[in-house]
Amino acid sequence: MNAEPPVIPPPPPRRFSVFVKITGICGLVLLLHIPLFLTNGVLRQRQGYQAQATAEIAGTWGRQQMVSGPVLAVPYTYKTQVIRSRVVNGRKVDVEETQLAPATAYFLPVTLAVDGSVVPEVRHRGIYETVVYSANLKLAGSFQPDFAAAEIEADQVDWPKAQVLFGVSDLHGVRSVGPLKIKNGSETSFETAVSGADPLCPLAAPVPGLAAGARLEFSFEAALQGSGQLDVAPVGKTTSVALQSDWPDPSFEGAALPMTRHVDAGGFKAQWESSHFSHAYPQSWTNRLAQNADLAEKIRSAAFGVRFARPVDGYGMADRAQKYGVLFFVLVFAVFFLFEVTAGLRIHPLQYSLVGAALCLFFLGFLALTELWPTGAAYGAAAGACTAMVSLYAWSFLRTGRRTLVIAGGLGATYGYLYFVLQSQDYALVAGTVALFAALALVMFCTRRLNWYSLDLPGTGNAGAAGR
Repeated sequence: MNAEPPVIPPPPPRRFSVFVKITGICGLVLLLHIPLFLTNGVLRQRQGYQAQATAEIAGTWGRQQMVSGPVLAVPYTYKTQVIRSRVVNGRKVDVEETQLAPATAYFLPVTLAVDGSVVPEVRHRGIYETVVYSANLKLAGSFQPDFAAAEIEADQVDWPKAQVLFGVSDLHGVRSVGPLKIKNGSETSFETAVSGADPLCPLAAPVPGLAAGARLEFSFEAALQGSGQLDVAPVGKTTSVALQSDWPDPSFEGAALPMTRHVDAGGFKAQWESSHFSHAYPQSWTNRLAQNADLAEKIRSAAFGVRFARPVDGYGMADRAQKYGVLFFVLVFAVFFLFEVTAGLRIHPLQYSLVGAALCLFFLGFLALTELWPTGAAYGAAAGACTAMVSLYAWSFLRTGRRTLVIAGGLGATYGYLYFVLQSQDYALVAGTVALFAALALVMFCTRRLNWYSLDLPGTGNAGAAGR
């Protein structure tokens, strides 16, 4: 009895192999996000080391500085009713008594002018760097204390103990302050306020000869050291601040922007104007009715100033570049796939994987080199190495130099355009969107005449033979 021949299943639809290939490529793109995620973890770790080095430099040189004040503080006494226990005719009774309690009245300047020059420099700790600065500030203005408006009697004011308070956020960075010069010719020195003083202004200078109704005109200078940013709180009823520096990349920040500014390669000049109408705090108060800590927070929230920014640093650019990783995978793999379906090539999934690994190495190489070289040189070296590695490997299975040049030119152009996108912070979204539109339009143009239903990938065979 003759055995029946085995049943041979019909071949799958021609387009099924194309579908499987596309699905495999999409799965590979998703898997390649794993090394991208690991590279991002290395980036976060290096950024942590950088932050630690920056904090160490700031701790020894001076942290971000905020200048608040000056503030005129005048002690006074007020009458208050207290309940005391007394023994009357052998019985304990509560008696209401009047006594004097101490308090302090605070007055902000009527006018305040701050004129400062700042000299930044870059300091290094190992391979990390941060921007520090030295600032020389000249402050001048006037006080006009009005106790009548606060319903404080003149004979209750302790004028000899009046002080001008001056606040700096990091006293470690104070090189010198004072002396406080009064228009009547007297000068006094600033000293650190006694323990328990209000949190607004930790430095204090006595004010001799102050009397009721007198206008106090003052001036003094302060030399500070700080890092990163310098802010000034607008405590005057009218405040004007002028800062200048040779730093070419300032970032003006805070509650107000400069009224006028001039920035060029030689530095910047900026001037702010502020009035009490925009403040959320009064021009005078007493610690009997208000908490100094709350008012200090409101004053700090109104501050403005300048941050000594650097152009997009290597870590920041590497972080942003990693967000475009999928763009490289899709563009390169799409070109390989088009070569497969139009030129009869057969590219093994392992070859796709190795090319994807090389594309991932670009981000790690850029991150490593940016710690040692300028950002542009590090980006160019990493992009050049990746382009050369992918192109030379693709030559082994694309068969012709023309196809290899398409890969090399397209990859090099993509790296070049990405660098432009990363540098153009304000227009990065527009530039990136235009690039995606252009890439999609190019793919649609090149495949406009393909009949996808009739396409099939080459038959089985030795994948490596395609490269011979």
